[in-house]
Amino acid sequence: MTSKHNRWQERWDLNQDDGLAVHDSGLRVRLHDGVGVADNAAEIEQALLPQHGPHNAPAMVRRLIREGAQMLIDPTARGWRG
Repeated sequence: MTSKHNRWQERWDLNQDDGLAVHDSGLRVRLHDGVGVADNAAEIEQALLPQHGPHNAPAMVRRLIREGAQMLIDPTARGWRG
């Protein structure tokens, strides 16, 4: 059985020149001192609230920020290890 997060890398659009990773949800992630920082985390969290609820939406945004940072650090990585 595959994970629901299988092939998650395909949902990201990378612009290494600008240091920007954009998820298909619209979340924009940049690296700041090696840590992922989202330009629009609050906006995306609000968009996720109706479908995923107030407990899950913030956790989803945090996971997506980690994924975006990982993609900027090593786009060939297979999974989050940190």
